Amino acid sequence: MNPSTPSNGALLSVFEQHYAELVRYIARRTGSMEDARGLAHDTWLRIAERAPDQDAELADPRAYLFTISHNVAMNHLRRGNWLQGYLAECEQIDGAAPAQAPDVAESAMYRQAVACVEAALASLPARVRDTYLAHGLHGEKQVDIAARLGLSIDTVKRDIAQATRGIEQALHQWRHTADKDKTAAARTGRRRSLAALLGVFAVGVTGTAAWQHLQRESMRFQTTLATLRGRQLQRSLPDGSEVTLDAQSRLDVDYTAARRLTRLHEGAAFFAVRRDVDRPFVVQALGVEVTVLGTRFGVEIDGGQGVVVQVESGRVRVDAGGHSAELGAGQSLRIAEAVQVLTSVAHPAAWRQGELEFDAVPLADALARVARYSPAALRATPAAARLPISGKVRVAEAHGWLASLPSVLPVRVERQPDGSIDIAHR
Repeated sequence: MNPSTPSNGALLSVFEQHYAELVRYIARRTGSMEDARGLAHDTWLRIAERAPDQDAELADPRAYLFTISHNVAMNHLRRGNWLQGYLAECEQIDGAAPAQAPDVAESAMYRQAVACVEAALASLPARVRDTYLAHGLHGEKQVDIAARLGLSIDTVKRDIAQATRGIEQALHQWRHTADKDKTAAARTGRRRSLAALLGVFAVGVTGTAAWQHLQRESMRFQTTLATLRGRQLQRSLPDGSEVTLDAQSRLDVDYTAARRLTRLHEGAAFFAVRRDVDRPFVVQALGVEVTVLGTRFGVEIDGGQGVVVQVESGRVRVDAGGHSAELGAGQSLRIAEAVQVLTSVAHPAAWRQGELEFDAVPLADALARVARYSPAALRATPAAARLPISGKVRVAEAHGWLASLPSVLPVRVERQPDGSIDIAHR
């Protein structure tokens, strides 16, 4: 930590004191109160993930906190502007393309190009290939890849650059061969297809054009999305649907021209599904299957290993244990051990706004949920773990919630020398 940097504890305390002011500050810059709450949550995560506390303090921790928030908001706006430009460009390309099936030559071209990219990837050293795909396809940050593989940032950058050069060289060589003996107009069309193909591999198969290509070529798109503690992830899928993954979550995506299938293995995900009557969107989680045509809904595997489905808009069908149920907007269904409990929910998947809601759940389940964001390990004795708790928790104020537990439950909260927190029945 820089000697002029305040400790985590001091900054987190300042964050709590100025939370409402901070949200308004970010909202004025983004124009969205909903985005502001999420970005305030991101600010808290940046502070919580810092190195352990040290004695040095800033003269003005509040100014330091608002500087971090300003940077988070500006990064959010830059990403939004880039995405809008990219989508607008895709719409222009789609609009200019003839509304007809591709000719035989174009179909053959795609197959050759895909084979070219696959060969280029296969020729790379395993570490270089895995690093490139983790960053370029799955969107994992370079610093996270370096930490996971035990490499330096410079090594990760060199691996990505090596893979990029290999793929670009292979594609340029392929394009030169494909363009031979073609007319100028034909070459223009092929270059546009090459640009779309590069988007498939470099952007992660986003946008309707890529999905239409999947339909034409009967290609298969498979990927695994995963998040670390305290990190969320938002990704576009090949059909234009979007998925938001909560912290410590893992999701498999398996798309073909005939089906749209995802499998949630842990954590929580929220889906904004583009309607397609010919290809229902299916989410599988612990034996539960959720089927939709087009809607917005969340699926979560909770701490008690039950599955919770919450619908924000539209309708979904839930199949579990030979029974089916239909949910509409504002409804929530929890399935665990062949028991289904249907309730109403005001804010489906509230974790997207940095909030967690508990309704008479065992303390152990609540702690497991909070632990997805906590930099410290949270433990409860068996007697304390069984105590039921209800309420709403802001992730950014989780340590305050932990400290308040003795006022609502017969427990004591003890922080250990290693930073972990133990909760015992008293």
